[in-house]
Amino acid sequence: MTMNPKKTKADWQAEQEHLDRIGKLADELIVRLELKAPIDPFQIIASEKPFIRARGGDLKNRCDGKLKYNKPQNVFLLFFNNKYDAGLPEGEHHARTRFSIAHELGHYFIPAHYKYLRHGGKAHPSSSEYHTHVQMEREADTFATSLLLPTHLVKPIIDKGITRQRLEDVARDFQASLLCTTIRAVRLSDEPCAVVGIRDGAIAWVFPSERLVEGGCYPRRSTLRSPTAVEQWEAFEDGSNERVEREGMLPDWFQLFSKEDELAEVYVAEHYLPIRIMNTLVVLISVEDEDLFPVDVEEDEPEEY
Repeated sequence: MTMNPKKTKADWQAEQEHLDRIGKLADELIVRLELKAPIDPFQIIASEKPFIRARGGDLKNRCDGKLKYNKPQNVFLLFFNNKYDAGLPEGEHHARTRFSIAHELGHYFIPAHYKYLRHGGKAHPSSSEYHTHVQMEREADTFATSLLLPTHLVKPIIDKGITRQRLEDVARDFQASLLCTTIRAVRLSDEPCAVVGIRDGAIAWVFPSERLVEGGCYPRRSTLRSPTAVEQWEAFEDGSNERVEREGMLPDWFQLFSKEDELAEVYVAEHYLPIRIMNTLVVLISVEDEDLFPVDVEEDEPEEY
């Protein structure tokens, strides 16, 4: 979720429900085509021939991908930047290239995007993962994440617990970026957790788990309030790629609304993951479930003698 200080709790919920529906479109597509991990986006493109064609090339820094509708030929042209594939064996693609292709497929398979492009809408060049606040691009990012990391294949793994090693294993096995994998893991997790992207010394985006939102925690404004996060961002700017674990306070990361007094002293675990290629410091935040959902223990009644 991107930052908007005017959003209410109902706004957050409505937005996430909308994005979840888009993610389900990708899940349904993978099930229908009976694809296995790692998901091959080109198999999906092949299933839509002759209505879509893909073409890769070194687009330098112009963009990572673009989907354009050619009306005279009644065909969608999917362009993707293959500059990230340098040094890989022929036919293999970097995780970032795979995400770019999956993102453009989102524009093709999301009905509103498809209709927009078919009726003369201007194509939006995409750049990187989760880099823009443009609604259409964020929806396509959501589709791409679910496409590369389908619920029915990834959730059983995530249900075993989110650890750094497990995230790295999933990223490797599904040929997805660590960023994409971390976001997907959080969204599929039944535990209270979140992933935060820090860019240019401010919070660029936040993705909370449903359990965290149930506990009354919502993404905070873009100002970076956590002292440890400020320290780690400064180290990141100085060139550090160290993955460290720290401890912080819940109110530094989330809006607590009516539960502010109740949760003001709750601690969180902060796991810092530098993503140098995107100039982003990713923070995986976890909270103890019992801190958000305390169980009232009734005292045993004294026995009668």
